[in-house]
Amino acid sequence: MTDGLTLLMKHLLITRGRDFFREMEKTGLSITQAKTLMLLIETDEPMPLRALSDVTGLSVPGISRAVDGLVQRGELNREEDPRDRRSKLLTVTARGRKTYERLLSTRVAGVRRFVDELTREEQEVLARGLEAVARRIER
Repeated sequence: MTDGLTLLMKHLLITRGRDFFREMEKTGLSITQAKTLMLLIETDEPMPLRALSDVTGLSVPGISRAVDGLVQRGELNREEDPRDRRSKLLTVTARGRKTYERLLSTRVAGVRRFVDELTREEQEVLARGLEAVARRIER
């Protein structure tokens, strides 16, 4: 089971990731910066730097460098936390959302092309297998 999932992930990254990585290069974002945008958009609420560090597993200085670049590019806002003036809250700007949506749509297009190349039977088997996993993730 794990072998099949690993093989699928590798295949999608290698054969369908080319457009995504080309788009990443165009944006000039690092992987950490793209992940930061994703996390902040998915939480859809302001997040302090320390919490972002905890969620990403990166050190505060490491995530701080990524955030600094995103703020300079206009992808993130960094504002004082009204409850704790020592803390800064991070939010995604409209520009950051647009960048993230462009990356996401490129990634989804690659997966869609992969699925479109499967036979109807393979698509049905994949859909049935993923339904239970998707329900678990949505919880």
